[in-house]
Amino acid sequence: MYKVLMALTILTGAFASYAQSDMSDSTESRVQTTFPELKAGEGSELKWSAGVASGVNSPKGDATSSTEYGVIIGFQPIANVGAGIEANTTRLNTDNDVRQTNVLLRSAYNFGGDIPVLRSSFIGVGLGPVFISNRVRWAGAPLVGFDIPLSSKSHDYLSLGLEAKYLFITDTDVPDLFASALALKYWF
Repeated sequence: MYKVLMALTILTGAFASYAQSDMSDSTESRVQTTFPELKAGEGSELKWSAGVASGVNSPKGDATSSTEYGVIIGFQPIANVGAGIEANTTRLNTDNDVRQTNVLLRSAYNFGGDIPVLRSSFIGVGLGPVFISNRVRWAGAPLVGFDIPLSSKSHDYLSLGLEAKYLFITDTDVPDLFASALALKYWF
C-alpha cells in the first residue's frame, strides 16, 4: 500500500511541475531581484552630476593623516552605471611637506532597487595620474560609497554622501593611501 501511495505522489508531483499558467505577461509572474535590470537610459535616467568632496587621507608609511579636498564630475548613461572624473589634492605631512594631486577617471555601479541601505550605494574603480612635486605616477583605486538624495526629484537635486577609496600608486617612493570624503553633489 505504501509503495502505491509513494508512486502516486511522485507521479502527481511530476505532472504538477510541468503545469503552466497563462500569467506570463503579468507583473505577478516576473522574478524580482535585488539588482534592477540594466536598460539604456531614457530622458529621465540620463543624469549629469557635479560636486565637491572634502575629507581625510591616511598615507601608508611615515606620513600622517591630512586633509583632502576636490571636485567630482559624473555622468550616468545607463540606469545604474556611472562614469566620471575626480580631482583631489592634499598636502602630505612628511618631512618635506609634499603636495599630491590625483586625477582619476572613474566608473561605478549604483545598486539601486528597493532595499533602503543598498539603493543609494555604489562600488567602482578609478584610474589615473598622481602628480607629486615634479613627478608623475599612476594609480588605481577601488571605490565604495553612497549618495543620499536630499529631495525626491528625478532631476535638479542635491545629494549628500560618503566615499572611500584606497589608492594604489605604482612607485614605491610615493605612499599608497586610504581616503574617505564627504561628497555634496548637484544632479541635473
